[in-house]
Amino acid sequence: MPVILVILIQIMCGVHVVKTGQERYWLYLIIGLPGIGCAVYALAILVPDLLGSRDGKRLIRQAHDKMDPERHVRMLRDELVIAETSQNHVRLADELARIGQMEEAVVHYQKALTGIFTHDPDIMVKLAKAQFDSHDVVSCKKTLETLIQTNPDYQSQDGHLLYARTLQELGDLHKADEEFRVLVEYYTGPEARFRYYLMLREKGELIGAKHQLETITVMARRAKPHYRKLHKEWLVKANQELKTFA
Repeated sequence: MPVILVILIQIMCGVHVVKTGQERYWLYLIIGLPGIGCAVYALAILVPDLLGSRDGKRLIRQAHDKMDPERHVRMLRDELVIAETSQNHVRLADELARIGQMEEAVVHYQKALTGIFTHDPDIMVKLAKAQFDSHDVVSCKKTLETLIQTNPDYQSQDGHLLYARTLQELGDLHKADEEFRVLVEYYTGPEARFRYYLMLREKGELIGAKHQLETITVMARRAKPHYRKLHKEWLVKANQELKTFA
């Protein structure tokens, strides 16, 4: 291994030791045994740290999904046979929705809405999202309207965003615009503004659409690194779209 590469790896490991507050003996090991020390540190600290992180867990989950996408579904079906409860229906529906089997997810969310959970707002939001993602926008709107009627004090920014998107899909752009205007003022993250941009662009209101993109980029620039990492997908999309206005 080239000496320069070894030195770079040593520096990276050393910086990680200091930044993450590891025991100082790791520095002595990394410096004293350049190749072996870095390898031991990577196996003992870096790899477990990566696998325990949000990105690491996502990579592991994606790998498992490719090998056996329904492994959790089978386990949850068994649990549902043992005890048919609302909670078990929701857990199975959540997993089905995660792997893209939306129509079956809808069935289990509906079955979960029984007894004391008949008008549970959290389950109703999940049901509406599954209906939307399975292209049953009319049923999605009915579910959200029932939720509002039966839980007038319930607040959910994701439910609100879903309602605005549903109105847009149904062609009620005026009402959707009203909902988006309220939504973007409190929604934590750039998704709502980006979707508002898409709707404004659809309406031909390009000045207002561009303003939403510019607001997203300004907010990201002023935010902490964690915000930019967490919302990377939407920030990348916003920057790409903004280039079309140049």
